[in-house]
Amino acid sequence: MVVNTNNTSHLLKVTPRLFPCTDIVIHITNSFRGTTDVIHPTYWEDNNLLNISFDYTFADENNYQIKVIDENSEVVFRGEILSTTQDTQTYSLTNNRYKW
Repeated sequence: MVVNTNNTSHLLKVTPRLFPCTDIVIHITNSFRGTTDVIHPTYWEDNNLLNISFDYTFADENNYQIKVIDENSEVVFRGEILSTTQDTQTYSLTNNRYKW
């Protein structure tokens, strides 16, 4: 998944392992720093997808691991996030880093 660093409100549409019946929490781990933040999002089901809405400030050009857990410590979803301000169709790892 790719998130825009300029936005602080995010909506993830994922296919969950199971649909939670209780509240969920998101564990967001910065892969470079190894720090983990816990977020309490809102969520709803739509067309067999779990829509998760949350506020978080991602650092530009960083990778994150995301784990969504319900109150019974069941993993609902696990994945990775790339944060960037670049358009996802023209994403380049070395954008504006090298001048020729």
